[in-house]
Amino acid sequence: MIRVIEIVKSSPYFLQCKFNNGVIKELDVKPIIEHHLHLNGVEDLLNETVFNKVKIGEFGEIVWVEIVKTVQDGKEIKWDYDISPEFAYQNSTFVVAS
Repeated sequence: MIRVIEIVKSSPYFLQCKFNNGVIKELDVKPIIEHHLHLNGVEDLLNETVFNKVKIGEFGEIVWVEIVKTVQDGKEIKWDYDISPEFAYQNSTFVVAS
């Protein structure tokens, strides 16, 4: 099972990720964000400061904590926004292999 084990570099809308197989690949995140702008709060990822708060989740996914916002029974609920490690691996460009 492929997992992100390190975010090597983060720049506006690009992430260089090291995977558990030793490969480093770069993912262009902007088209992913733009595809999900219908989710309330995802537009915040277009802010560089918010974008750079990226983390690696428990299962090796790329995650931004509590980005998506919904209202349920009058209360705001926040959800994490994540990109699966498999998607990141398959949709990124090769940088380095070890």
